[in-house]
Order: sequence, then C-alpha cells, then structure tokens
Amino acid sequence: MYNFLAFVFLHLFLYKILYTVKNGTENNSSLYKKPVLTTKEAAKLLKVGVQTIKNYIYQGKIKSFKTPGGHHRILRSDLPTQLEETFMEELENGTRELLKANGNKAAHDTHETYLVIIKALVKALEMRDACDDSHLDFAAKCSLKIAQRLNLSDEEKKNLELAALLRDIGKIGVSEQILGKPGKLTEQEFMVIKEHPKIAERIVSDIKFLEKTKPLVRHHHERMDGDGYPDGLKGKDIPLGARIIAITGVYQALISDRPYRKAYSEEAAKAIIKENSGSQFDPKLVDLFFEVV
Repeated sequence: MYNFLAFVFLHLFLYKILYTVKNGTENNSSLYKKPVLTTKEAAKLLKVGVQTIKNYIYQGKIKSFKTPGGHHRILRSDLPTQLEETFMEELENGTRELLKANGNKAAHDTHETYLVIIKALVKALEMRDACDDSHLDFAAKCSLKIAQRLNLSDEEKKNLELAALLRDIGKIGVSEQILGKPGKLTEQEFMVIKEHPKIAERIVSDIKFLEKTKPLVRHHHERMDGDGYPDGLKGKDIPLGARIIAITGVYQALISDRPYRKAYSEEAAKAIIKENSGSQFDPKLVDLFFEVV
C-alpha cells in the first residue's frame, strides 16, 4: 500500500511543482526557447543558485558538455528530466529516513503515509532556502495543539496539519538569490516573496487529498487588520486554520536561523507574537498559543 501511494503521490506532486516552476519562468523569460544553456541560465530557469547547478554537474546528477574554452553547457531539453531524477532521489532518501523514524505506523495509515511524504518533500525543498530546518515540524505540531483546545474535528485537524507543513511550498517559485539574500529585500524582491501563497495554492489545487488545504496555504500571511497578503482579508474573513498557522508559522520562522539574521530566543519570539496580537494575529488564538507553546 505504501509503495503504491508513495509512487502516485510523489510523481503527481512533483509534476505540479515542475509545472508551476516552468510556467512561472516562461512568463518572465525566453530561456525555454534556447536549446543550449550556460550554468547561469540553467540556474535562472530552475530558480536555484549557480553553485547548485555546478554541484549537480560535479556529482553527475546533471549532464553537461564543455565548450573549447572549458565552460559547461547544458541541453535545455535535458533539464526537466534531470531535475526530476535529482529531486526524486533526494525526496526518496528523505522519505526512507522518515519511515524509519515513524516505524510501521505510516504503512497502515493513509494520512500518516502522506505526512511522511510531505515532510520529506518539505525537507528537500528547504535545502534551497538556506535556512535552519531544526524546527521543521513546529508549526504543524503547535497548530494541532491549538486545534485540540478549539475542539476541531479530526478532519479539520488533519487539513490543518497538512497546510502547516505545506504553507511555504510556493517558495519553490522564488529564486535562491532572493531566498538566500543576506540583507534586506528590496520592494520588488518582497513583491516576489508575496506571491508564494498563491503559488502554493496552485501546487495543491489539483490534488484531491489536499483540496481543503487550499484556503489555509493561500491565506496564512493575511493579517487581522487587513494589511496582509495576498488578498488583504481582515479579521474573521480569514479562515480559522490560516489564522492559526499565521501565528505558529511566524513563531517557527522567528526561532530559526535565516540568511539575514540569527534565530531569536524563544522569549524574544514570544514577545514579538504578543506585541502583534490584535493587529497581525487573532488575539484569542494568541492566548491559546501561549497556553500550548
């Protein structure tokens, strides 16, 4: 059962990711029309760093040939297949590790199987983000604790857990140069970052098992005062699950290292959450958050 579910789900999800990245790139570049690419062009096309492409070449994960001047060139037509093979290898390795950690539980529970696959997927994607992933599961686990206090149904809790894990999957559509920038983002770069909830929604949109996560991944950056994104929703117009993830996701980000700053202490992170209660975060949910954190 696991092998069948894993095969179908991994390939469907990967197809959606590659399709989303490809379409997003085609809107901004003519690189898909070029038969031969430099490493810099391949990196731009796939939204990764040049060093990532070079590493894959040296590891034999991406084929290339050299010009008489010694520069690597890559056939554009090879890239989607090679990217899929490389990503699948990383994803399958991560899935095996998580299965070992979970014992046999996932083998007998469809939801647990999907959780294992999604955690491996998120971990593989985090490799691009130059971030500390030691708190990878925090937002999902903390969101479930809040959901428990709210007496949400089992189905609501499962959707909340999945959405908390997948909330930033849309960053696959954002370049490594922006994600890994050590300084403050420009206004234009921040506008690119603000697209990631919509990209995440597109990625999960055709996967039936994830259908009910769509409003949560789209709206987890909305604010109670209406100054959030992508739709400027306000107050209780923001889905409950998205309001929960807004708190737990920000807290997870605050206590994790980022390219532009070191992690905040737990005390400092809690102070920031409290300071923004009512304006950015739902104050009733903030109170629950402090009860479970």
